Amino acid sequence: MAIKKVRDIRKASINIDMTPMVDVIMLLLTFFMLTATFKAAESEAVEVSLPQSIYSDPDNKMRENDVMTLSLTKGGDVFVDVDNYKVREKVFGDQFAIGVYHPDSTSKSEVELKGTVGNKEVKRKIVLLNKASFEKALVDCKTVLRSVEGNPKAEFQVVIKGDKETDYGIVEDLMDSMHETNNKLFSLVTIIKADKKE
Repeated sequence: MAIKKVRDIRKASINIDMTPMVDVIMLLLTFFMLTATFKAAESEAVEVSLPQSIYSDPDNKMRENDVMTLSLTKGGDVFVDVDNYKVREKVFGDQFAIGVYHPDSTSKSEVELKGTVGNKEVKRKIVLLNKASFEKALVDCKTVLRSVEGNPKAEFQVVIKGDKETDYGIVEDLMDSMHETNNKLFSLVTIIKADKKE
């Protein structure tokens, strides 16, 4: 009796063409890269420890764009930042720059001395301002915004973030500058104190 040789029965190989899947992934990646707004460099904000308040105006919502932020640090510095990079570039000379005004003429800015705000290093280009150049920057920001948008009535929503340990004199100097530059409408940012339920 002859023994038949057992033939190897191989499974048919399954080939999946990955080209359409790669095409879809690349299209999605391209779509998200083109539509996303990257604010890594400019989103670095000056961190301040905000005071608490018990009242909030629900009608006063912060805008998505055209916002000017004035941050007051406990070291006595006033940081000027706007969310429009074209305005920043024309006023401060760089699209990622941030202006710093130190109202106390007897001392130097914390950023100027150490390059930090508190313990955090400021990585953006710093433009040091005196009182005259600070007030000029506030006016120039508004003027440049109007020319960039082509709207003679365009305004920044001015938001003031003050550290709870900021010296009152710094706030008073800022209010004088705001009055001099005709920025009489602004919002103060605080942390809402929650009611404790017992």
